Amino acid sequence: MPITLSLSSVDLDEEDMQELTRQLCRDLTYDAGIAAAPATEPSEAGAKGDFELIGQILIKALGAGGAIAALVGVLKAYVQRKPSLQFEFQNKGGDKLKIKADDLRADDMTKLVQTIKKAVEGMND
Repeated sequence: MPITLSLSSVDLDEEDMQELTRQLCRDLTYDAGIAAAPATEPSEAGAKGDFELIGQILIKALGAGGAIAALVGVLKAYVQRKPSLQFEFQNKGGDKLKIKADDLRADDMTKLVQTIKKAVEGMND
């Protein structure tokens, strides 16, 4: 089941947020090996293509602990550059997990990786 990763920051306007979203999507795909794409919604009748949803990434599959550790590593790098960033994972059923910058600054990432893994496994049920 796909999971939506939403980004938010009080310091970014919509254009900067969307650019950051695209960049994060590329980094998740190429650096972490995670199947990710910008989240979209259908455009109006008669228009071509779909609209990208600002600050949202669709993660198609996120299973093993190694992939989650890679995901945490990428998110941590983004928070180091932009401390105001927050992330939220959500499944189609509405279950959510919020991650703030402080969660990604901890020296021991094992607990966060386990928290995400448990949440994602619950989301995939």
